[in-house]
Amino acid sequence: MTTASQRIGKPIVKRIVCLANAHKDKGRCIAGKEMRPDGSLGAWVRPVSSPAGGALSKPERIYLDQTEPALLDIIEVSLDMDSPSPEFHQVENWLLTQNQQCKKVGSLPLEQLAVHVDSPDEIWTRISTGHRDDRLPKEQADMQESSLLLISVDGMVVTRGEKPHGEVRYSGEFQYGKLGYNYKFVITDPAFEERHADKSGKFWIERPYLTISLADVHTDGYAYKLIAGVIERP
Repeated sequence: MTTASQRIGKPIVKRIVCLANAHKDKGRCIAGKEMRPDGSLGAWVRPVSSPAGGALSKPERIYLDQTEPALLDIIEVSLDMDSPSPEFHQVENWLLTQNQQCKKVGSLPLEQLAVHVDSPDEIWTRISTGHRDDRLPKEQADMQESSLLLISVDGMVVTRGEKPHGEVRYSGEFQYGKLGYNYKFVITDPAFEERHADKSGKFWIERPYLTISLADVHTDGYAYKLIAGVIERP
């Protein structure tokens, strides 16, 4: 694990295609795939505000015009070091350079996204928890080689509900993989929430792209699988 004393190195600017701008603690989790000079997409990059994987505050993530990064935006981010700063299973973490504004330099056309999806047989390890495989205990989470996936599914049933204190929460249920495993994860994409604020109960999303994130380990000892980004097709 990287420590504060190790935040020494030459800053590097990367271009990423934003595939997640999700709720995390009191900030956001921004993540995307790196855009290479030839326009192809490479490894995942998750800019973080601290070596422990801290969420990005609003000043750390917004553009000069005060708008939020949107999914499929091509963003330039300045990173504190020229190598990743992994935190346990979140191997994609990179430290964000302080006091540097994120910059939008373009957008990836939706029709180009299909060739960039990931294709694992399952969404990380499956365990029998009674919760439709929406979490991993810390010891299993730490064994994973990634914490971000972009997948395409035939459809997703969304349920809008309320948490105990009245906050609205969305969850998405879908089938994925060669064996058609069923998954149901909480959706943490605020733009998706805004688009469907007028919906209630259950509703259907046709053929979405989903960014799935294996979150930090919660106080209950589990790392939860979350839908951190929903890209809908026309």
